[in-house]
Amino acid sequence: MKNILKRTSLFLGLDDEEIEEIEKITRRKRFGQRSFVFMEGDEREAVFFIESGVVKTHKIDEDGNEQVFSLLQSGDMFPHVGFFDQSPYPANARVLQDAELLMIRIEDFNQLMIEKPHLAIKVMKMMGKKILQLQERVQSLISQDVRHRFIQAITRLAYENGKKRDGGVAIDFPITNQDLANMVGTSRESINRLLNELKRDQILKSDRNGIFIYDLAKLQHSE
Repeated sequence: MKNILKRTSLFLGLDDEEIEEIEKITRRKRFGQRSFVFMEGDEREAVFFIESGVVKTHKIDEDGNEQVFSLLQSGDMFPHVGFFDQSPYPANARVLQDAELLMIRIEDFNQLMIEKPHLAIKVMKMMGKKILQLQERVQSLISQDVRHRFIQAITRLAYENGKKRDGGVAIDFPITNQDLANMVGTSRESINRLLNELKRDQILKSDRNGIFIYDLAKLQHSE
């Protein structure tokens, strides 16, 4: 548990004594694939840190359409908002790949922020970064066509979740074409067509286990 806490961006730079203090208020829980960590509207109980696995955060609109906000992996923290109030969870969090999560109760987390103001500052910076990313995605939906949005989404996944391997970048978790469609606001059929074009151009390959990008620079220039 100590090692994953040290790797979490929020706790980077803390000494062993501080990590041990945090470890005392942290517990571990396993979640199976496709299970929900929480659902939109549930009472907010904890802040989560991913030890292993993949978690998707998303919302369902009134028409039943899904909007995917983020795909999170080891070392990531969620949710990114609402730490300091009692509002419900603002979105759903669902496991895409069997996950072990570390949990800190909201009350304990808030007390930690009071005792360690430098962590509270880091949290506010993380919240600001997430808000900026969401603003950029909204602007992208308004001003760019599907191909641009799709390539930007794949590029973002590569930078945030990818691992360098065999001269390329591997995104090693099962993401469906429907998930990709929900990330960029289009249909699964459009994603199928775009993936086939990129495969034909030997820019990437994909299967049910993930995506491998042969040349990230070429992908970015294919917009």
